[in-house]
Amino acid sequence: MFVCCKSRYDCTGWYAVLILGANRAKVDPILVNTEKIMEWSNEYRLISPEALRAMVVSMQSTGQLQPVILQKQEDGYNIIDGIKRYRAALELGLEALQAMVFEVDTAMAKAMIIHYNRYNSSLSMYEQGLIVTSLVRDHLMSQKEVSRLLRQSHTWVCRRLSMIERLLPQVQDEIRMGSISVSHGRELVKLPRGNQGQALAAVLKEGLSSRECAMVVDKLLKSRNIQDTQYIYGHSREVIRQVLQKDKYYDSRLSDHGNQLLKSRELLRLQVNIISSVLQSVQTAKLSDEENDILLPGLKELLAPMNRLIEILKKLKHYERPGNGKQLDIPVQPGLVDQALISGISYQSQAY
Repeated sequence: MFVCCKSRYDCTGWYAVLILGANRAKVDPILVNTEKIMEWSNEYRLISPEALRAMVVSMQSTGQLQPVILQKQEDGYNIIDGIKRYRAALELGLEALQAMVFEVDTAMAKAMIIHYNRYNSSLSMYEQGLIVTSLVRDHLMSQKEVSRLLRQSHTWVCRRLSMIERLLPQVQDEIRMGSISVSHGRELVKLPRGNQGQALAAVLKEGLSSRECAMVVDKLLKSRNIQDTQYIYGHSREVIRQVLQKDKYYDSRLSDHGNQLLKSRELLRLQVNIISSVLQSVQTAKLSDEENDILLPGLKELLAPMNRLIEILKKLKHYERPGNGKQLDIPVQPGLVDQALISGISYQSQAY
C-alpha cells in the first residue's frame, strides 16, 4: 500500500498524518529484495563502522526488528531510513528485508529522514544541516517552507543552515571520513572560515578530543593579535595545559590521564559526602512511606557500582615504583565509599 503526497509541501493533509503518526499510518510492511534497494540517502548520513558492526550482531542474533523505510522508484527503491539494517543485511547475505514503502517526491523523502530519526537522536546536527541545505538549494524552498515541512522552528532551521554554510569544506570532508567528530565541527564552525583550516590541522596533528578542541577554539576567539594566534596553532597542547591549570582539580605533576583520574576522584568524594550527609539528616526519618518506596530501590542500586570500584582499588593496592624495584603498599579502606551509603540506607530503612 502506497501513500501519496498530493500537494508539493502540504503540511495539513498526508504529511500531517505521516509526521504526527507515521507509526500508526496504514502502511503494511512488505518483503523487498535487497538487490532492488539503493542507498540514495547515504550522502546525508554518517555511519560509523562501530554502529554497523553492532547492527550486524543484532540482526544476526535477533533478526530484523524494524522494517526499513523506502521511497518507491520506477526501477527500485531508495532508502529513507534503515541504512545500517540494509548494509547489515548485505553483509549477512540476506536476500530480502521487511520494508514500508511510500510513494513521495524527493523533498518529502528527505523530510522523512529527519522525521524517522526524530525520537532516537541518531541524526547529528551536521546531518540535519545537510538535509536542510539540500531542501533550500536543490528544491528552492524558503526557510519558512522548510520550517513548516519539518515541523521545526525557524531558529532550528537557521542554525543548521548556518553550520553547513560556515563550515569549511575541508572540515566537512574530515567529518565524513571520520577523522574528526561532528562535535569537533560544532566547535570549529565558531571560527571564521579563514581560521578553520589551521585549527583543523592542529586538531589532527595533536589528536585533540572535542573538549580539547573547544578549549583551543575559545583561546583563538580571545586572541588579540596574529602572534598569539600562531602560538596557539603551534602549541595547542601547552595552551590546553594552561587552561587546565586553572581548574581546581589539576596537578602539574600528573599527565592528562592522571589529572582526569584526579578530577574524577575528587568529584566522587564530593558527591559521596553530599549523599551521606543528606541520608543521615533528621529529615530522612520524616520521609513518607511513598517517598521511601520511590527512593530506597535506587539508593540500594548504588551499592553494586561502589563495590566494583572497591574491587578495582584493591587491584591497584600494590604497584612497583619505577627505579627502585620495590613494592609500595597503598592503603585501601575496604568499604570506604559504600559504608557511607550503607549507613545512610540503614538509617533510612530503620526510619521506614
